[in-house]
Amino acid sequence: MNSYLIIGCGHFGSRAADQLLKKDPKSKIIIVDKKREAIERVSHLPIETAVSEGRDTLDQFLSEGRPVDFIIPAVPFHLAFEFVLARLKPYGARRGKVLPLPGLPNPILGKTGDLYTSTADFLCPEDCPEPSTSCTVTRKKRGKPLYSILGDLKGPFEMRVIISQPLAVGVGGFRRTRLLGLLEDIRKEKHRDHPILISTASRCHGVTSALIY
Repeated sequence: MNSYLIIGCGHFGSRAADQLLKKDPKSKIIIVDKKREAIERVSHLPIETAVSEGRDTLDQFLSEGRPVDFIIPAVPFHLAFEFVLARLKPYGARRGKVLPLPGLPNPILGKTGDLYTSTADFLCPEDCPEPSTSCTVTRKKRGKPLYSILGDLKGPFEMRVIISQPLAVGVGGFRRTRLLGLLEDIRKEKHRDHPILISTASRCHGVTSALIY
């Protein structure tokens, strides 16, 4: 039985809880949102809920070693990066600027400097099962997964990629152990002369942020 921590209880977060329960009714699911009215919308589901700031709850869960296998971001910011940044800020870490990264598909720069990329130039359906062979919309054969494209990038930076894997129909998340492992790897070394680019990416979509440490 897997356990899941969903950060954000808007449309995508509440849908994630519903789809995970359909896949495995015995799943242990915790969903967090800072808005009580958002949490009340899933009160009928057999899940644990909390009204709290998502980043704080994630930090608390991982600090206390509470059992959770997968983390599912359903918030409008780069959750994994913000967690790493918050943990390393006391040691001098700060947000950097994402340098131009040639070769990435359909790049869009966000308001806070995060770089969003996607192999799709259209709005993907919510119920996409993310097949490995072909796109469900275009029916075309898939090329290299986005997480591999990002991981293969070379330049004046270090690239670290957290793979978001499909957990249910239209639901993706990453392993808690991967996030903690990445944090520990970065923490061991300081005073680099180049930024660390941290990406969270699925087969089709990703976000990249820059860390100076």
